[in-house]
Amino acid sequence: MGQKPIAADTTINSDSTAIVTDSLATDSLKSTETPKSDIQTTINYSARDSINFSVDTKIVKLYGDAKIVYGTIELRADHIVIDYNKNTLSAVGREDSVGRRVGYPIFKNGAEVYETKNITYNFKTGRARITEVVTKQGEGYLHGQTVFKNAQNELFSIDNSYTTCDLAHPHYRIRARRTKAIPENKIVSGPFNLEINDVPTPLGFFFGMFPAKNKAASGIIVPSYGEERRRGFFLRGGGYFFDINDYVKATLRGDLYSKGGHGVDLSTVYRKRYAYNGNFNFTYTKTKASENIEDESSTNDYRLTWSHAPQSKGSSRFSASVNAATSTYNQNNYLGFELEPANQRINNLTRKLSSNISYSKTFTGTPFSLGISMRHNQDVAPRELGGGQVDLLLPSLSFNMNNIYPFRGKSSTSNTWVDKITLRYTMAATNELTNNLGRIGSDPARDSIAPFNFDTFSTFLENSRKGIKHNIPLSTSFKIFKYFTAAPSISYDEIWYFEKLNWIIDPNNPNNAIIGDTTKSFNRIYTYSFSTGLNTRLYGTYFFKKGNIKAIRHVMNPSISFSYRPDFGAKHFGYFDRLVIEEGERAGEEIIRSKYQGFAYGGPSTGESGSIGLSVNNTLEMKIKAKTDTASQTTKVPILNNFGFNTSYNVVADSFKLSNIGIRANTSVFNKKLNINFTGNIDPYVYVLDSTAVNRRDETVYYQRRIDQYAWNNGGGIGQLTSANVALSTNLSPKAREKDEKTRDGILNSNLNDTDKDFLLGNPDSYVDFNIPWSLRINYNLSYTKRGFEESKITQTLRFSGDFSLTEKWKVTFNSGYDFEKKDVTVTTLGISRDLHCWEMNLSWTPFGAYTNYNFTIRVKSALLQDLKLNRTRSFFDR
Repeated sequence: MGQKPIAADTTINSDSTAIVTDSLATDSLKSTETPKSDIQTTINYSARDSINFSVDTKIVKLYGDAKIVYGTIELRADHIVIDYNKNTLSAVGREDSVGRRVGYPIFKNGAEVYETKNITYNFKTGRARITEVVTKQGEGYLHGQTVFKNAQNELFSIDNSYTTCDLAHPHYRIRARRTKAIPENKIVSGPFNLEINDVPTPLGFFFGMFPAKNKAASGIIVPSYGEERRRGFFLRGGGYFFDINDYVKATLRGDLYSKGGHGVDLSTVYRKRYAYNGNFNFTYTKTKASENIEDESSTNDYRLTWSHAPQSKGSSRFSASVNAATSTYNQNNYLGFELEPANQRINNLTRKLSSNISYSKTFTGTPFSLGISMRHNQDVAPRELGGGQVDLLLPSLSFNMNNIYPFRGKSSTSNTWVDKITLRYTMAATNELTNNLGRIGSDPARDSIAPFNFDTFSTFLENSRKGIKHNIPLSTSFKIFKYFTAAPSISYDEIWYFEKLNWIIDPNNPNNAIIGDTTKSFNRIYTYSFSTGLNTRLYGTYFFKKGNIKAIRHVMNPSISFSYRPDFGAKHFGYFDRLVIEEGERAGEEIIRSKYQGFAYGGPSTGESGSIGLSVNNTLEMKIKAKTDTASQTTKVPILNNFGFNTSYNVVADSFKLSNIGIRANTSVFNKKLNINFTGNIDPYVYVLDSTAVNRRDETVYYQRRIDQYAWNNGGGIGQLTSANVALSTNLSPKAREKDEKTRDGILNSNLNDTDKDFLLGNPDSYVDFNIPWSLRINYNLSYTKRGFEESKITQTLRFSGDFSLTEKWKVTFNSGYDFEKKDVTVTTLGISRDLHCWEMNLSWTPFGAYTNYNFTIRVKSALLQDLKLNRTRSFFDR
């Protein structure tokens, strides 16, 4: 059967698709061999309106939504022409009836994308000529009036601009006459200058190189500059970024000051997918003690932070949260702004630093687990304010056996009290170091805090408090009278020490001073106790026949317990030394001292105890008619989330058998907008006033006694309220309140360490959310204390923070409070943020107080041009 001849000029109408190869250039009647073609692969093309191709001229024309795919090259345009004689692809767009650009060419070459006005591409040489091109290079966009592309995909452009703004008409751009773009490498330009909103600026240089890589790379960090009154002119934050590999990055920065002093900061971040991530930071600063250049004295400060968090779940986990610094670090360094997120856990008002490094191991298939940790607590407040104390747990070890049921039967239906007997074992060992030597002598002016440094560390280690503690509880539970649950238990404790104190009366001291002599030996201290508890739950509901309130429900959880512990101060246990003063006014007086006073786990207490404990917890809620068309639907509204009391009565004590009565209550009002929490203590005994006096500070001193008589027998009600605390907190913005709840739940359920969780929970304003129009958080705390006839002491704290949007792009933040004792406003910070599309502006200002400062920054958002910014800072050093 013969083949139908093809016309010299053929048009295929709408929605046509064709696959054309270099067979168009072959004449089967003249030769049986296919000549070598410049076309290396199949050209696939399609068009919405029509495709016109001519065998004679070897030209294919595509109209309407035309598309060509040639290997890794893809071209889309309103009109495309393929010329097989010249080996070229040409594409143009058009303007619609209202003058809008439609169908303009989009040229893709692998990962490179070019938006153009028209393009001509030679698929033999790989070169192209492009007019009015816009292409993305890394995080930036290159606009060119005329661009030439070679076979290596390098772009040579004339009259072009570079920007990170993604708008067709960008807010800013770097203008240059000629540039060369090397894909996945860099952009090189001749003379250039910065243009903002079409206004040229003199900012520029004779040549420039801009990175255009899609991966991290090492490079120089440009420092910021400024001036401080105390330290002079400075270059701050300059250094080098080390792209070590895909898992570890490091940054080394330095600070220089004209009046002397310098600083070095090393920061690293690391991450191994599905395994762990973390960051490490070490800072060293040398600060001149005086602003006078002649004074050469200086202070060296250090700070170390380390955060390591596991991401995978397994039988073992290692985590770390380290935050340590010298005691003068906060005083000598302005911490109003930080370069690394890991450093934001500390500011100039921080007094307490803490660290924790822990490793845990669960032995699969067994009830046993092991934990090792090292902890650090430090008070970095000035020495005159009681700071400088350092406590280390180096290390702390725990070994646990989870609950086991040694008498549980094989049958799963067996549920007797014998089956419920639970046995558990816990072992803890510790080695505590501290530089708090205790008050030296009787003079309170003598400091008991020794310097903590490398020279004194060996002494603290030698005098560290060591100990091992074992605990074995045995318990069960069973029902009594159907509605009551009884839970008896026996607990055995044993402590091992490797030294003890032998107390003697100093014969050379006329005041009969008691001194302790340390003896190295193994000591075993055992104690035991018995307890049982009985609890139940009571329900009460009152129904309303009329109104929106349908019912009020009261749930009560009463609990009564009994515990017994013998007197381990008895002589036959040998845990205490009993000394009798033989001479002087105190002759015949007996003094009892524990042989383990001040040890890691202390020693047993004296006195027999047989206490009956009583506690009652209540919840109160009501059901109201829901705001729906269905009459049967109701909504629960809490009235009191929790309220109750607890106390105990020691039946074997000689006096003061009843302990203080603790009361508590919590509720949320105004549709959960305001949370109220109350705690308090009531002393049930009577105080007798013997006399009063006035001290040197014109303060009244009360000499009083607490006697073994109940207040209600002497007309004093149930007792005296000795302490109370009321805390109110709210966020008046519904959207912000909902966000806070979600954020709080997310932080608590995250794998962050405790220090980072505390920071995020305590600093909800760390992130500016432009989607929330306004937010106002208010926290008020009132504390009350009073003992007997002494004057009551009331302390109040008020903190408020929040933000509000002036417009969609303007956000104002604030954080402040009021000190009722000093009758002054606490440290106040105001902030203004402006979203400028491809730019952003931030102003942080502390207008008054000890740490007056401001920090103004306007910069490009893109990390690629992070040094294209304007920064102005004034710290409290300059006040």
